[in-house]
Amino acid sequence: MQGAGVCRRGGKITGMDIAAFIDSMAVPGQVLTVPWGIDYFSIIVGAITGALFACERKLDTVGTVVLGLVTAYGGGLIRDMILQDEGVYFTEHPDLIVICVVLCLFVFYFRGLFKNLDRAVMFADTLSVALFALAGASKAFAAGSGIVVSIVLGAITAVGGGAVRDICVGETPAVFKRSNYYAVAGLGGATMYVVLAVAGCPLPVAGVLCVATVVGLRYASVLLGLKTKQEADFAPAIKRGIRRLRGKDPSDDDDSDGGADGASGGDRTA
Repeated sequence: MQGAGVCRRGGKITGMDIAAFIDSMAVPGQVLTVPWGIDYFSIIVGAITGALFACERKLDTVGTVVLGLVTAYGGGLIRDMILQDEGVYFTEHPDLIVICVVLCLFVFYFRGLFKNLDRAVMFADTLSVALFALAGASKAFAAGSGIVVSIVLGAITAVGGGAVRDICVGETPAVFKRSNYYAVAGLGGATMYVVLAVAGCPLPVAGVLCVATVVGLRYASVLLGLKTKQEADFAPAIKRGIRRLRGKDPSDDDDSDGGADGASGGDRTA
């Protein structure tokens, strides 16, 4: 039935049909207007944290400015390249580029001023990530990118700049390593915004809840010591379960040769 909103092929619903149905729930054209000061704040904080990162690694002025700009604009550039015809934020605000360059140089020459501001920098960085997630998700959603793509682009915008920054200095991106919730927080915030927008929630309310979700997840992970898993292997547990279903002792070694060796060893001991 076409009226159900999901197309059937040969009487069966395909994965592509389900994905198309989910994306059809999104209503393109809804635009969240964010005050320019909020956008500028998130970019400026990104530039400052990138410059501080460069100073910790003893880079020169050029490296400090480049890493500051990469951190501030990296995620948004990736988003805009994927969206293509929706405009590039980096080129639309040349005045902000100049401000970021000046701030990066200020951090380079006066880095000592930031030594005792760890908590303030962390809060500003978390808020910046939240605003990046909101900017990415809202722009993608307004462009009619669909639910899944809007969430993904929101997360990429939130942490993409930091990932590119780490790659520039030859390090594994921090978001790929075991740490307190960072990328998870960005993904959670983007999901919150898109789900609420699809549900018909006023976009300003959805935006506020998106930011609150990112900040809440980030600080909850820090205060409660929650971290992403570095590795997980369920294969041994599945293997033991299969052995139980077959009526075998899960602690037995599968290697028959090992069992034979154990038996012969027992004979020698006897």
